[in-house]
Order: sequence, then structure tokens, then C-alpha cells
Amino acid sequence: MIDLTRKTLPNTVTVNGRAYSIHTDFRMWLRFFEDVKTMRSGQLVDVSYLFKNDMPIRCDVASLMEFASPHNEVPRGSGSDEIILDYRIDSDFIVAGFWEHYQIDLTSIEYLHWHVFLALMRGLTIQLRDIMQYRSYKKEDRKDIDVYEELKRTWEIIPPLTEEEQEELDEFSKTFGG
Repeated sequence: MIDLTRKTLPNTVTVNGRAYSIHTDFRMWLRFFEDVKTMRSGQLVDVSYLFKNDMPIRCDVASLMEFASPHNEVPRGSGSDEIILDYRIDSDFIVAGFWEHYQIDLTSIEYLHWHVFLALMRGLTIQLRDIMQYRSYKKEDRKDIDVYEELKRTWEIIPPLTEEEQEELDEFSKTFGG
């Protein structure tokens, strides 16, 4: 959340009580989310590209997530961990939304602070917001809203397979010539 009572936006992360200067451009943080999304349990991820000068010897993802996903009081969600936005899959809609709503071309802008990017994302009122609503839809007892169930399925983000699932799929493919 952007704090308008402060003159500057945050540009550090704190790891083990020490502040480290970081790159704050939105592209760096989109890359970070892609890296985290594809990271396997217990795997180390190279995040050196986020740091400007020096970086901590050991940096946990939680410290970086505090900067990447700043707490915001509203809107209050259902608390669901369901994935309703994917910066890679939805990039066309994000670029279109920024252009339509703010006349900002994300493909050519030189710099945009990550927290400003997040604030602008929250303000989008175009198709991307609808897509996210379809993905988070929970069916109620009314029969007249079944169309949303189909829209949710159409726009759902399928999480990547775990290593174990991929191995099972590979074994199945070998066995049945797939």
C-alpha cells in the first residue's frame, strides 16, 4: 500500500534487521513472481538481480514478499489462496488495461515503481477485473448463475504440475505411447 504521508516510495528490503537497496521497477518484480512460481520446494532461487549494490548472504523469499505484496486493508477478500491473476498469462490484458485506463504503455515505459504498478492494477476497471472475478467465483444455491461456473472454468489458471505429477505423467506417456 502506498503511504502518501511519506515523500518517497520504499526502495529497500529488510533482511535480518538490515536494509538492502533494491531495484523497484515493476519488470524486476514480475520476474521475481515468475521465479517464485516455478520454484520447487527447498530449491534456492537466484534473486541477485533485485539488489542494487550488496545483498544478504542468505535471503529468504518471505523478506522479498513483504515488499512484493504490501499489506492493503481493502478490498477484504475471502482469504482464499486460489490463483486468480498470473502476470505472464494475463500480460496482454494488463498491457491493454494500463493503456486504456491510464494511457501508459508498459512495453515502452522506462521505469515504474512496483508499488505504483500495484496501485494502478488495483484501479483497473476493464476486462482483467472481470477475469479475476470469474476465477474467484464461488457457486451459490441459485440456479440462474451457472453461467459464472463456466466462465470461471474458461479463465481458470492451471497451476504447474509438481515434480511427482510430472514424473507420473511422463511414465504414463512412456507406457501408453503418448
